[in-house]
Amino acid sequence: MSTSGTNTLRTVTVCDRVVDLRYMEPDDASEMLRFARSLPPHDLLFLPTDITEVEGLNDWTDSILVGTAGIILAIDDGGIVGFSSVTRSAARWSRHVAELRVVIGESMRGHHLGHYLTADAFRIAVDLGVTRVMAQMTIDQLAAIRTFRELGFTPMAILHDHVVDDDGVAFDLVLMHQEVSSFDDTLAHLD
Repeated sequence: MSTSGTNTLRTVTVCDRVVDLRYMEPDDASEMLRFARSLPPHDLLFLPTDITEVEGLNDWTDSILVGTAGIILAIDDGGIVGFSSVTRSAARWSRHVAELRVVIGESMRGHHLGHYLTADAFRIAVDLGVTRVMAQMTIDQLAAIRTFRELGFTPMAILHDHVVDDDGVAFDLVLMHQEVSSFDDTLAHLD
């Protein structure tokens, strides 16, 4: 099902699988919907809209068209296996800041796909003209925290009981950040 097109950034091998990393296109919406619906709900807590619903997915992808976001897909022969998104802040006073979100399908976790997606997301951040990238995760997402630390992200704050899932369970939120200009050194080690 790999739909490698002209917008492929690169091809990597993860878990002995060939994975294309490329920009999301409108034709990817139904495949993204399938992928989102296959994920545990906890993985999608930090997205600005519910991409398991068509309306939420449409709102999310519309931000690409208006130039406030970019989305990188990781696609193998079975379809989408992960993505990263960078969304610039809409507020004038923080338009230099973007939020990074990285979501990996369960079968591909722990094999550095997140590193590749994060590296390409920083390229989007440069294109969007932002200088700082923020990442958010619940404190129980230890692998994600470790990955972001390895990529040079610095913890900024822990907000207690700041996230509440659909079942009403509260989680502490970890905020981390990285300056776009300093990520070049990290990219040199990743590529």
